[in-house]
Amino acid sequence: MAHATPHYKPDDWNIVEEVSAWSHCEKQWYQSESIFALGNGYIGMRGTFEEGLSSARHPNYISSAANHEQAVISVDGTYLNGFYESKAIKYPENAYGNAQNSQTMLNVPNGKIIRVLLSADGHTEPELLQVDTGRLETLVRTLNMKDGLLERRLVWESPRQKLRVEIEVKRLVSFKRPNVAAIEFTLVPHFNGRVQLISILNGNVENVSASSDPRIGSHLEGNALSMLEAPLLLPEGGLLKQETKESGLVLVSGMLNVLKTTTQLIQLPTVEATHEGTPGGASDAIRVVYDLKAESGSPITLQKFLAYSYTPKDSPTAPTLSAEIQKQLSETAQVGFQELAAEQRAYMQHFWGQADVHITGRDVALLQQGIRFNMFHLLQAAGRDGRTNIGPKGLTGEGYEGHYFWDTEIFAAPFFQYAEPEVCRQLLEYRHSILGSARARARVLSHERGVTFPWRTISGEECSAFFPAGTAQYHINADIAYAIKNYVATTGDTAFLVDKGAEIVFETARLWADLGTYVPSLGNAFCIHGVTGPDEYTAIVDNNCYTNLMAQENLRYAVEVAAWLKANHPDRFEHIVAGLQVPLAEDEISAWAQAAEAMYIPYDEQRGLFAQDDGFFNRPAWRWDWGNRDGQKVLLNRFHYLVIYRHQVCKQADVMLAFFLLPDRATLEQKRRNFDYYEPITTHDSSLSTCTYGILASEIGYRPMAYQYFMQTARMDLDDSHGNVAAGVHIANMAGTWMSVVNGFAGLRLEHGQHPGDSIPHYKPYLPDEWESYSFRVRHRQHHVLQVTITRQADAVEVNYALLTDQVDLQPLKIKHHGTLFELDSQNAEQRFILADA
Repeated sequence: MAHATPHYKPDDWNIVEEVSAWSHCEKQWYQSESIFALGNGYIGMRGTFEEGLSSARHPNYISSAANHEQAVISVDGTYLNGFYESKAIKYPENAYGNAQNSQTMLNVPNGKIIRVLLSADGHTEPELLQVDTGRLETLVRTLNMKDGLLERRLVWESPRQKLRVEIEVKRLVSFKRPNVAAIEFTLVPHFNGRVQLISILNGNVENVSASSDPRIGSHLEGNALSMLEAPLLLPEGGLLKQETKESGLVLVSGMLNVLKTTTQLIQLPTVEATHEGTPGGASDAIRVVYDLKAESGSPITLQKFLAYSYTPKDSPTAPTLSAEIQKQLSETAQVGFQELAAEQRAYMQHFWGQADVHITGRDVALLQQGIRFNMFHLLQAAGRDGRTNIGPKGLTGEGYEGHYFWDTEIFAAPFFQYAEPEVCRQLLEYRHSILGSARARARVLSHERGVTFPWRTISGEECSAFFPAGTAQYHINADIAYAIKNYVATTGDTAFLVDKGAEIVFETARLWADLGTYVPSLGNAFCIHGVTGPDEYTAIVDNNCYTNLMAQENLRYAVEVAAWLKANHPDRFEHIVAGLQVPLAEDEISAWAQAAEAMYIPYDEQRGLFAQDDGFFNRPAWRWDWGNRDGQKVLLNRFHYLVIYRHQVCKQADVMLAFFLLPDRATLEQKRRNFDYYEPITTHDSSLSTCTYGILASEIGYRPMAYQYFMQTARMDLDDSHGNVAAGVHIANMAGTWMSVVNGFAGLRLEHGQHPGDSIPHYKPYLPDEWESYSFRVRHRQHHVLQVTITRQADAVEVNYALLTDQVDLQPLKIKHHGTLFELDSQNAEQRFILADA
């Protein structure tokens, strides 16, 4: 496998960075902040050092070439899912219906800071411990994915007094306690003298300002948070209460410190309100200062507990927030870091026990690392409360301002419906929570009924200022309905469909009925005009193939759900119908069926090609070089959009994505013919693309190409192949890595049954030539944990399906293997097959 020498040491369960000199780490620093980020779906913390760097500069303050050369770019970010600031979008030329306000996930108070001052006996001028100023003997940091911890070991000598210290740091963001993060910072001095530890909660923070790259940065300037009152000081800690200036959200953040050491305190800890920034500002930070004697070989351990909460998500009132934060800090301090780490380890053990992917073979160490790294970050990114979702960068950075996109439904949701179905349900419930905003947006766009879900949002309001590749992507409606259909069919959770899902499905179907029109010149086919499909290098087109196919699926599913509800839950059906903003008429349902049946799908009979849209085949071929197709020289940064729109060039999978999501809509031969046409003209400038092409390549038998695409997908972030990991990881691509194994190599497709909660998983696995085996675990019907193992034997390939359960009353699980139907249950929990095509 051809890879450049990786920066991170290969390891099955860890991301390891081991350097002997700061210069070896310096060039990788900004990227590593994202790689080593921790999160739990609510809190996200970038992987910066607690003691900081002397050369670190926020991107907003790199103002000159000279300054840039001397600085290490750093964003010491902490983020809360769903916590945002809003600002009016300023258009040089505004127009009716444009998005009015931006929303930006905010950098919130930084509680990671622990400054260390050292001085030997007889010296009165202390030295500040910072990795990039002294002599670095050892620096090893490890993202421990098995235990959910960030660990670091540092051996360092100060530049002037030659004071040698060892530091071990452990950090976690608790999965069990969503509002809590904790740090254990242990320092061992190898000198006698004095150590001062200063633990800080700093509320003077700001976001990265907008750059020339539209994927990175916001239009916020300075700190978006205002202090509501003076910092509340507590013994060895305190609280900050702040409010956003425009969105009106109130945030309470707090810290509590516990010192564990036998070393003598020179004086009792002091707690003070301060201002961390330009001198003279109002107090917006809290410091806790510990002054201790340094005794050579005697460890000093500081446990630091942090908690965050905001209105209206966690509590309707700010006073309640403050009381709750104090309570959580007190409880976690009593529990202690070791117990929090044990809770974290147990959570991760459960997750890997039902979701792990394991591969063996030649040169697979880097791929195995990439697979688990991607799954770990997916777990860290997902909102779990029905009111938050997943941004394309998760909670690791500020790319795309923390907005939620269709990435969730088409890429992340499939992973979670098989790995953590409860999380998948919460992600879909978020869409229900913003139905009101989606209805209002549809009316702005002159649709009399139905919903138009926002392309970019946090709270539900459309935030995409560039409508050709934003609002025009109506397919997000169908993507959400598609995710609901597959979640319900996979898990059997029809209760979600009854409670929330059906309403979304009906309202999205109504939108298509209102948007489309019957065209007499095309045999009265139902056409959809003026939309943009997934390929953002082709905008505002008629009859985008992906959009029409997915809209057809949406309409058909709405008809199916309506019939099922009326037959099985008539009262709930009547309640939904009566409760819609515009009541649902009976003839609407028959109109959905008619529109689905008459849906126009652009297809060139002579060439056997599905046209990406009505005019795609008429456009000229791209005539410029587009670089290495690695994302670093994206066309949108080198060519005007009009130039791109005029040509046959694709940013990402479009028709191919429809073939994957709707596998029965094209024959195998049609898929091959269309793959051969679209693959050479796709730049993969979008990180969402390579996984889709890899999955289709597996299906149509292009196995070497499938494996090449998989290698690009699995290590996209660890190797920073798109050149923008510094702004956060690529969540959709991470989910695509899992999909490339399960849907690609193992060929999983879902065969839907007679009613919405019924389905059969159909596997068509093969074993890549480079591997000796691979196995993965998935959940079917929520309670069935299935392990699928594909192994190369002496003269054949064996596939083993094993039901991992100790329950004796489970209903049998129906499965298909290359068309052969079989059942597994507690009495017959294993089935083996030999692949004819090894």
